[in-house]
Amino acid sequence: MKLATCIENYVNYRRSLGVCFHSEKVRLCAFSKAMGKIDITRVTPKAVRQHLDGKGPITTYWLCKYYTLTGFYKYAISHGFITQSPLPITKPRPPANFVPYIFSIDDMRALLRSADERHEEDWFIRPYTVRTLLLLLYGTGLRISEALALNVEDVDLTHRVLTVRQTKFYKSRLVPIGKDLHGLLMRYKKKHHCRSKQAGEQPFLVDRDGRRILRQTAELVYKRIREYVGLKRPPGFKFHPRLHDLRATFAVNRLVSWYRQGENVQRLLPHLATYLGHRSICETQKYLNLTTENAQEAGLRFLKYALPREQHD
Repeated sequence: MKLATCIENYVNYRRSLGVCFHSEKVRLCAFSKAMGKIDITRVTPKAVRQHLDGKGPITTYWLCKYYTLTGFYKYAISHGFITQSPLPITKPRPPANFVPYIFSIDDMRALLRSADERHEEDWFIRPYTVRTLLLLLYGTGLRISEALALNVEDVDLTHRVLTVRQTKFYKSRLVPIGKDLHGLLMRYKKKHHCRSKQAGEQPFLVDRDGRRILRQTAELVYKRIREYVGLKRPPGFKFHPRLHDLRATFAVNRLVSWYRQGENVQRLLPHLATYLGHRSICETQKYLNLTTENAQEAGLRFLKYALPREQHD
């Protein structure tokens, strides 16, 4: 059987079990392309190792590829397509766990000020939309893809709740929002959607042409803002503060807030996991390690500072 055909069958099998399998499919298709149009029995251990190693240092992506291929070859062996896996027996030592950046009050003030000061004609996204996106991510902990995928009908400003539909792990959830963020989204809707008669799947956050914002566009705009304000991590860190780190900032702020209120954080963790759309509480527990003295200055009351004072109607 051709490698590409076997991979296609495996992807269909995993999805029939209810697994999203999007990232895994991308990695398997990249593997198939690297191996070429050959039979699955002709894939050599040397070729597999070269694909895993790539051209750079060992990263967590090496392990992602390895575990994806491990599942595929277990499937292939169990169905009799091959008798032995070409994967390496030993794995390299995993790199140190990635530590997300926790944005402080001053960081957020600087980013918003930069967004407000830029000339509108220089942007793919209007400055007010950039401000709304940043505060939406900061105030809800949504994944970037979830925020950009929101439609007008998903933003229920009457009941102050967002509907996040069929995202990671095929899960949908309701995300309540606070008073200040509600006011921000109300003003944004009035500014961008008050004259529109369309409903349903019309995107809530839109670019200059009224289209849904692409993730790469949002990342590019954020990168320019970050560089403009000079926000970066100390030497020794591989990545500078990322847009996705606003999600970690939200989680840490919530944990610190519970600690300050004397709440039982372990008991409340499942609620935070549900709010964030995590598959299990284990994914949420990693934020406990980030809840340090420095993180306690990350801006627990920042929305109170920022939202009531911004008047950009």
